[in-house]
Amino acid sequence: MELYLILAVVLGIFISVFAIQNAAPVTVKFIFWQFESSLAVLIILAILTGMLLVFLLSLPGRLKRRKELYDKQKKIRELETRLEELQRRADTAEKPSQGGSL
Repeated sequence: MELYLILAVVLGIFISVFAIQNAAPVTVKFIFWQFESSLAVLIILAILTGMLLVFLLSLPGRLKRRKELYDKQKKIRELETRLEELQRRADTAEKPSQGGSL
């Protein structure tokens, strides 16, 4: 987790330096839409949009793995309960046979 924090700080520093060095205004045209903004702002918005898309596209897989993990943990709890029950039965079955041999 600390590695991600360090990488985030380094990336933040690079983005800040980039934004300071690329403050020139540019005109963006798309079909009938046109606006002017800083080059750095446009590139940062494009990066953030890409990050959002990657997050949204990876979400179904993450949710599926989380559900699988929950189901497996539930199965483990059930099996542990069953094991404890069988161990108790085995312990009670051994006790009468030990007491009867005296």
